[in-house]
Amino acid sequence: MRSEGLMGELLLLLIGGPTIRRKWWVVAAAGLLAFSIGLFFTVNALYDEFRIRPTYFAIPLFVHAFITLAAGIHGTATNRWLRFGQAVTLIVIGVLIIEAPWHSDALIGILIGLILVADAIWRATSAIVVRFARWRTALVLAGLEFGIGIWSFVPWPTQWRGAVGIDVGTLMMVIGITALIMARRIHRLPQGVPLAVIMAKSRPQDGRRQLIYPVDTPAGRRTGEVVVHVWTPTGTLTPLNHGISRYVVAQDKNGVVSTGHAAMQLLPDLYISHYPAVEIERSPSQFTRVLRATADNDVPGLFKPSYAEESAEWCPSTRQVHLHAVNDEALRAFWALYSTDTTYNLTYRSCSSTVARALDAAIEGHFAERMYSPRVFLRLLLLPELWVAGLMRRRAAWMAWTPGMVLDYSRALSQILSVIPPSRPAG
Repeated sequence: MRSEGLMGELLLLLIGGPTIRRKWWVVAAAGLLAFSIGLFFTVNALYDEFRIRPTYFAIPLFVHAFITLAAGIHGTATNRWLRFGQAVTLIVIGVLIIEAPWHSDALIGILIGLILVADAIWRATSAIVVRFARWRTALVLAGLEFGIGIWSFVPWPTQWRGAVGIDVGTLMMVIGITALIMARRIHRLPQGVPLAVIMAKSRPQDGRRQLIYPVDTPAGRRTGEVVVHVWTPTGTLTPLNHGISRYVVAQDKNGVVSTGHAAMQLLPDLYISHYPAVEIERSPSQFTRVLRATADNDVPGLFKPSYAEESAEWCPSTRQVHLHAVNDEALRAFWALYSTDTTYNLTYRSCSSTVARALDAAIEGHFAERMYSPRVFLRLLLLPELWVAGLMRRRAAWMAWTPGMVLDYSRALSQILSVIPPSRPAG
């Protein structure tokens, strides 16, 4: 229900389908354990005489914050602000939990309620507008989240004294259920089908064939370098505090509503750029209609042959992101299959969703050979970029991939791949 579920998806993707398929029961066991602990925390918070003190919930937050601060101090300038921001957020939440001069239990309950209600409204609105696969189910889940958010405003049954335990327990139960569902899907995944396939957004009525390509390429043969190109609607990088313009739509210099464009290069010769063959109506009055992921919004598409040609026709890309040591074999095989269908849909088969799926194909199994090391696994879990990438996946899952989301997703992936090498260092 929260971004942790999509962060977990990304973590499984980085481990890779072949490894996860053999160990699906580990995912199921972890999900069952998380659900059981969450249920214990929730029930425990209901009883005054047995309730765990909120201070204990703050300890992991402070530990994580100090580790993140240390990583930020020794990190590069490009990601230092992200680590500092995450550390400050964790410390503030921890202080709110420990200090109670202004009835922090009630404050935390109200804050959690506001977050859940706002998130539920966003999810419900996205489901109604976009009409993605299983959007009615998403609407029901949004209603459930809304109800839980409203419940957080009500002091019953613990007069907010158990708010922290109930919220932590509920979150862990949701994570556990998400892991159990994912474990079931992995267990039923046919042999040879990449994990990225079951994570991709599509329409059930499409009857889409499985995209089968190799993902178990050894780390020593993962030598590809990709460049993600993003053209923003305004020609500049919109600040993060302008969320709609950065991640959804904006008006270009001619006043036309635009989402921008995203493309991807696998050096030296493969170019991935999906574009509509006919211009899509993008006036403000029609834009919500064309956002729907329904078949009536499918249009013929085309694939641009090269970045040189596309930039000459339009302009150079606004931002470029480089990713190294990717699985070029899987990426080429993915594109050979995907490019047989030129259908374009602004929501589920657009330039941005195509690049996002290509990125998933390129990174699947990147850390398969390192996941047996607890140190590497813990280090990966603590990376703030993993959270950012998971957040971008979550936003896309509930609406659609956009160039702004692809930009921040690829930036986060670039940092993840560069911080931890895919194979054990020699010697």
